[in-house]
Amino acid sequence: MFAHYLRTAWKVLLRRKFFTFVNLFGIAITLAVLTVVIAMLENFARPHGAERTAANYVVVRDVALRDSAGEDHQREWSSRPGFRFIERHIWPLELPDRTGILHGPNEATVFVDGIKMTPQLTRTDAGFWDILDYQFIEGRPLSPHDVEQGRFVAVINRATRDGIFGAQSPLGRTITVSGQQFEVVGVVENEAEMRLNAFSDIWVPYTTFPSTNYRTQWLGDFAALLYSDDPDRIPAIQEEFQQLLDTFEFTDPDQFKVAISHANTQLDRVAREVMNTRFKKDSKAGLFLVLLFGAMLAFMLLPTINLVNLNVSRIMERASEIGVRKAFGASAGTLVGQFLVENVVLSIVGGLLGFVLGLVLIGIVEDSGLIAYADFAINLNVFLGAFFLMTLFGAISGVYPAWKMSRLNPVDALRGG
Repeated sequence: MFAHYLRTAWKVLLRRKFFTFVNLFGIAITLAVLTVVIAMLENFARPHGAERTAANYVVVRDVALRDSAGEDHQREWSSRPGFRFIERHIWPLELPDRTGILHGPNEATVFVDGIKMTPQLTRTDAGFWDILDYQFIEGRPLSPHDVEQGRFVAVINRATRDGIFGAQSPLGRTITVSGQQFEVVGVVENEAEMRLNAFSDIWVPYTTFPSTNYRTQWLGDFAALLYSDDPDRIPAIQEEFQQLLDTFEFTDPDQFKVAISHANTQLDRVAREVMNTRFKKDSKAGLFLVLLFGAMLAFMLLPTINLVNLNVSRIMERASEIGVRKAFGASAGTLVGQFLVENVVLSIVGGLLGFVLGLVLIGIVEDSGLIAYADFAINLNVFLGAFFLMTLFGAISGVYPAWKMSRLNPVDALRGG
C-alpha cells in the first residue's frame, strides 16, 4: 500500500508542475537560508579549526571603568584590557591550568617586490599557543624563550607564505613587518576572520613592541584566554576572575569607582553582542537561545502557511478525483494517507534541494572574500533537526485540507466541491 502511495504521489507531483515548483521553492529556500545562518552562528558559538578547544577556555576581551555601579552612571571608559590589567587580574589567577594573551590583530605593512600588503598582525605570549590548536604546515609555534628574550621571530599563515615566498619554504628567512624584521619559524593553516581569537596573518612575541609604553596601560588592545583541562571548572575560573576584579586599583577614584569585565564562553560572547549585555552581569545567553529558536521556528512557519493555502487549492482541483474514489469505496483514512505521503515526498525533495542550495550559498560566501579565510562547517545535526521540522510542517500542511476533502459527500465532490 505504501509503495503504491509513493508511486501515486510522484506521478501527481509531476502532473501538477506549477504547484510542485512553488512548494519546492519555498521549502528549498527556507532550508538553504537556515543552513547558511546556522553555519555562521556555529562558527561563533562552537568554532572549529584552531579554536576547537573553545569548550575548555573563557575569554576576557572587554573592560569598562565607570563612576558608579548603576545604569545611571555618568562616565564610562571601555576598551580591551591593557597589559597592566593582564599583570594584575589575569596572571595572578590560580585556577586556570593555562593562560594566554594576545594583542590585536591589527593591520600591518609588508612590501613584496615594491607592492604593499596589509596583513593582520597579532602579538602573543607562549601560553596562547598551548591553548589554541593551530595546524602547523611546517615549523613550530612561538616558545617561552622567544617571548622572554623578545626574539624577533614570527609564525605566518599559509596565505602570507604563498603571497611572500611562493612555493619556497619560509623557515629561517626574514620578513619586514611595519619596519620590524622577523625570522619565520612556523607556518599554520589560515584561520577564518570569524574566529576572533585565532584569526591573523602573522604572529610575533608581544615583547617585540617598538616601545615599552604598553606595560603601563590599564586599558589597551589585549585579550586573555583562561584555560582549564576540565570544562566543568570553567564556572569556578569565572568566579575567581570576578573576585580578583573587585580588587581593581583605581588611579583616580574620584573619576572611576567600578571596574566591569567578564570571562566569557563562546556562547556568552555571542549573546552579549546580540543582546547588548557586554557589561551586564547576565549575558542573557538562555534568552538568546530561546529567541534564536523562536526566530527559526517562525521562519519555518511562514512557508508552512503558504503550503497550507497551496494544498487547499491543489486538493480542491482534485475534487472530482476524490469523488470518484469515494464512490468506489475509498475511506477517509486512505485519502488522507495518500495526500500525507504526497506532502512528505514533496518536503523531502525540497529539503534535499535546500541542503544542496545551502552548500552552494556557503561556497559563494567563502569565495567572495567578504569574510577572510571563511571555511564554514555544516552542523549536520542542526540541519537534520530543521529538515525534520520542515517535513513535519509539510505533512501537517497537507493533513487538514486532505481531511476536509475526504469528508465531502461523493456527489458534492464529483460536482467540484
